[in-house]
Amino acid sequence: MTHVHKMPRHVLITGAGGNLGAKSVEILSRLPWCHRITALHSPRRPAPPPSGKVTSHGADLADAAGDWRRHLEGVDAVLHLAAVNPVPESDWADAMASADMTFNLGLVALATGVRRFVNCSSNHAIGGYKDPPLAATVSGGRMSEDLPPAPGTRWNNGRIDIDSTPYGASKAFAERFLVMLAAQSGGRMTTLSLRIGWALPGANDPRDISVSGSPTGQGATEAAAPDEARALRWFRNMWISNGDFERLAIAALTADATGWPAPGLIINGVSDNAGTDWSLAAARRYLGYAPQDDIYRHLAKGPA
Repeated sequence: MTHVHKMPRHVLITGAGGNLGAKSVEILSRLPWCHRITALHSPRRPAPPPSGKVTSHGADLADAAGDWRRHLEGVDAVLHLAAVNPVPESDWADAMASADMTFNLGLVALATGVRRFVNCSSNHAIGGYKDPPLAATVSGGRMSEDLPPAPGTRWNNGRIDIDSTPYGASKAFAERFLVMLAAQSGGRMTTLSLRIGWALPGANDPRDISVSGSPTGQGATEAAAPDEARALRWFRNMWISNGDFERLAIAALTADATGWPAPGLIINGVSDNAGTDWSLAAARRYLGYAPQDDIYRHLAKGPA
């Protein structure tokens, strides 16, 4: 079956009560080609504010037989941002439950006729490239999506050593599942897994990125030792601004897959940060992603 490109009029967003989920609801709410948004949120999180386009529902995607399945009927595209525990310090139980959510949602999406499935993956899927010896192999923008697997990032948050291997491994498994699901769909569904870099809540000010690796910006924002300097450079180099996240999400939902090398792709999602090791060649070529922001230009401006 040949893929036929159509703009998605009805988009389902999961994790709509979280950081990127709430931002995605706001983005799509003001786009004229998106006529309807179904926002699924964890029962433990508040629902997005209502609007003319948005209907919200609590959903436990880890329940394979859950009532959430009915909300996939008539959906053109899925933007999947939900996780049981969205922080990289999550343990194996939480990480595997998050993977289960992706597996459940992907299978139902294919069965109900969803044409595009966009998955929020993570830089932690290849976080092992942060440190030696792998770090030496990817300098100068050579961190492409076809690198051998190396899930898990290691750093110290100022109190303890952190290892995100469970979180990163679950993201890598979900990526592979969606590549295979698209390949087996006979052209009915295309999938994208976006390896989102560093996106703080709210204004996402890059000056708040710290050596602690905290998503709330806690900890020192300047390095005091070589290990801290390496960690801070890693976090800064994969920053994605709110504006570039918007550009990436729109591109992922609307890109024509006709020229893709496969119906399921994995794509790096960062801003156009000077000197970053993260390659954006695939994002530019296959999605038409055109990032406008550079963290180091923002940092050079100083406080607003």
